Amino acid sequence: MNGTTQLRCIRCGSLHAATGRELGCPACQHSVPANFEVVAPSAPWAVDERARGMWRYASRLPVPAAAAVSLGEGATPLLDCPRLGAMAKCEFVNPTGSFKDRLAANANSWAKANGLPGVVAASSGNAGAAVAAYASRAGLPCLILTTRAFPGTMQRQMRSYGAMVVATPTAPDRWTLAREVTRRWGWLPVSNVTDPPVGSHPVGIEGYRTIAYEIAAEGVPAAVVVPVGYGDSIAGIWRGFADLLALGRLKKAPRMVAAESYGSLKAALDGGAEGPADTKGSGSIAHSAAVPRSTHQALHAIRASGGTAIPVTDAEAVQARRDLARQEGLLVEISSAMALAAARKLPAADGPVVCLLTSTGIKDVEVGEAPDELPLCPPDLGGLSALLKERYGFAAD
Repeated sequence: MNGTTQLRCIRCGSLHAATGRELGCPACQHSVPANFEVVAPSAPWAVDERARGMWRYASRLPVPAAAAVSLGEGATPLLDCPRLGAMAKCEFVNPTGSFKDRLAANANSWAKANGLPGVVAASSGNAGAAVAAYASRAGLPCLILTTRAFPGTMQRQMRSYGAMVVATPTAPDRWTLAREVTRRWGWLPVSNVTDPPVGSHPVGIEGYRTIAYEIAAEGVPAAVVVPVGYGDSIAGIWRGFADLLALGRLKKAPRMVAAESYGSLKAALDGGAEGPADTKGSGSIAHSAAVPRSTHQALHAIRASGGTAIPVTDAEAVQARRDLARQEGLLVEISSAMALAAARKLPAADGPVVCLLTSTGIKDVEVGEAPDELPLCPPDLGGLSALLKERYGFAAD
C-alpha cells in the first residue's frame, strides 16, 4: 500500500484516516454537506512507462500499481473535432463503455487491498456496470441498487457481470439501503449514498485525476467541459490539474465547465451560495447526469478553476449527439453529448476546448429518437437510387 489513506474535507479542511465507511464530512453534514478528498501523496512526480492506462500514474493514487484491479482502463484518445470546434476526450472506449471505469478500478483496488468484504453502489447504469465489472475482476461481492425507471440496456449490463442487482421503489431508497449495507456489513460505498448528495467515495474519485494528467500530457486546453450530475468527475479532474500546478508542471490550469440538466450549479454561482441549489428538476432523458441537486465538490472545482456551469436542454443534447455521430463518427450517450451542447454556449475561448465524452451511445441509442423502421428497398439499382434520393437526399452520379 501507499501508506494510510488520509482524507481531507474540501469545505472545512478537517483530516481523517480512511476506513471505507465514509459518508461525507460529519462536521459539515448539517450546514453544507461536503465530500472528502484524498490527501495527495508527497512523493515526487513519476510516470511508470511500463504500466498500462491510468496506472502509469499510480504514484499519485492511493493504490499502488502492484495492487491494481485493472481491465485496461485509461489512456483514452483525445481527438480533434474541427467540424464541431472542440476536442473530444473519448472516455467511452474504456472497458465497460464509460469514464466510471476509472472510479471503479480505483475503488475496487482499494477495497481489495484493505480487506473490505464487498462493494455497494446506487446507480442508474454506468457506475453500476463499472463497479460490477471490476468487483468481478477483484473477486468481491457486489450489490447494485437501482430502480426500474432507468434504461433496460443499462440494467442488463449491470446484471451481466454477476452482481446482485436490486430495484428499490424510489431513487432515494437506494441511498438509504446502501448506507445500511455500509454501516452494518462494512462494504465500501462506491457511489453517492447520501441525501443531500456529496458524491462518490473519495478513493474512487481519485481515478479521475488521471484524466487531467492524460489531457495535460498532450497540451493544456483553455477549458474542459464535463457533463455533471454529482460532480465526481469534474472534482477529480480539477484535483489532477491542481496537483500538476502544485508540482510546478503547469503554469496555468484550464477552466472547469459543468454541463448540467437543471441548473443546480448555475443557480448557486449566480446567487453566491456556498452549496448547490435544489432545483426540484425531473424528466430529463439524460439519465446519467440528470440530478435536481449537485454537490459542493462540483461547485468547489468550478470556482477554484474560474469556470462556470451551463444548463443544457434535452433538445440541445440530442442535437449534439447527432452531430458528434454524423460529423465525427462518435456515438455517445445523451448525457455525454451535453458537453458539446454546453461548449457551444461558451464565449470564444483563448485556446482549445476539451469536451469529456463520458459514455458510449450504445447504452441509450434509442433514447431521444423517434421509432423508425428501416426503409424497404426493391432489389434493383433504379429502385435503390430512387429510395436514396427520397429518403436521404442522395443523388448518385
